[in-house]
Amino acid sequence: MTAKRMADLKRRLYVSTICGVIVASLITYSQLPFVSLLLLIFVAALASVGVWEYAQLCVAKRLHPATRLMVLSAIAVVLALYASIHLVEFRLLPIFVLAVALIIFFINRFKQLNDALPNIAVEFFGVAYVAVPLSLMLGVLYPVAHQGASQEGRIWLFYLIVVTKITDVGAYFVGRLWGKHKLSPQLSPKKTVEGAISGFLCAIAASVLMHYLGKQFAGDNFHLSFFESLWLGALLGTFGQIGDLAESLLKRDADVKDSNHLPGLGGVLDMVDSLLVTTPIVYFFIHLH
Repeated sequence: MTAKRMADLKRRLYVSTICGVIVASLITYSQLPFVSLLLLIFVAALASVGVWEYAQLCVAKRLHPATRLMVLSAIAVVLALYASIHLVEFRLLPIFVLAVALIIFFINRFKQLNDALPNIAVEFFGVAYVAVPLSLMLGVLYPVAHQGASQEGRIWLFYLIVVTKITDVGAYFVGRLWGKHKLSPQLSPKKTVEGAISGFLCAIAASVLMHYLGKQFAGDNFHLSFFESLWLGALLGTFGQIGDLAESLLKRDADVKDSNHLPGLGGVLDMVDSLLVTTPIVYFFIHLH
């Protein structure tokens, strides 16, 4: 590894550690009303920046998405999901907000006929691709009790982030050290089959570990059996890497290396790409469990 890559890795580890401590603190104290509001703002900010980054990828493809409308729609989706969690009468609000956003995207093109079809398509897809999964993280954190069975959302959100990110870490380091067979040269030349297998196995191991830790700290409020930890970890280890490759596909098509230029992070999409796919899996597991 060159000195430049080592310095970049150290910078990313430093910034990622700081961000991790902040996020962990917010999750730990998420039951406090003030912290819950901070989390709402944090997720809305992530969604708005992520949608903006996605819009810039579209601009690089010579499309002209309505970026401001996309950002406002992303924020509205997060707010709607948060409201549906805390007020039962608003449980269908997120679907309503998405429908209204689609209608607004159409209305906005009534006087801009050129490329209306691709622009409306990329606008709605961008909100669905970025804002909806990020908003579902709040649904994981604040699960609604089902038939009297409560869930400890804080443990579940830790589970989601740890298992997803350990997949990335395992794939990165094993791929760098021992990877020889390219996984997808066109999408991501540095990813290897060995790294992908390592990430998959790390996800299962982390899932099993979280099963034991969850039982210790949350008891019966963390409903994840040992067998479920095996196959759910395998799902996250597989689809997390698919999410990573999916974002690489978008960047390669737009001929962009990073989705943004945030110091030590790259872009929001670069940070959450795998979570955009794994979050819905955990969300629906909890609610259909």
